[in-house]
Amino acid sequence: MNEPFEIKLQEEFLFMKQTHDHKDRSIYRAYGLECSSGWYHILRDCCQAITDEYDKAGIPVDFIPEQIKEKFGTLRFYYDYEDAPVAIHAVDSLNSGSSLRFMPADNGNDDEKTVLRQKIAKIVRDAEIKSASTCEFCGKQGTLRRDLPWIKTLCEKCYAKMRKKL
Repeated sequence: MNEPFEIKLQEEFLFMKQTHDHKDRSIYRAYGLECSSGWYHILRDCCQAITDEYDKAGIPVDFIPEQIKEKFGTLRFYYDYEDAPVAIHAVDSLNSGSSLRFMPADNGNDDEKTVLRQKIAKIVRDAEIKSASTCEFCGKQGTLRRDLPWIKTLCEKCYAKMRKKL
């Protein structure tokens, strides 16, 4: 991603701070974003919606971005929580491009936190879905392209540029 956009996300959302420590278990914190800057606004809106939900619930942010990347042409935003007994796992399908998430079981003691986490899961999923119609490079309306060496979501102009390079 374009470094200024990555810095903006870190400045605006404390949970998006990176350590650049390659020993950090969070791939995001250690290495940063693994997608292009066309999805900046999707990520920014997603982070804002997450922050808003925590504010409404009056709960301190315990959200941990684990990895944010492009996979099979769409955004993948893998995350965890500070108190989760095990990490959230995902299975991504090349055939459909969909992502199935397995959430750790809640201990049943905090219904408010459970509801909050369900809202966050929807926010993240909506951002991932939106990426399938947003050009990863420029942020304009895009289409999932399967006729390139890699599956990419691109607008007509960026698609033509990439086809020309082949």
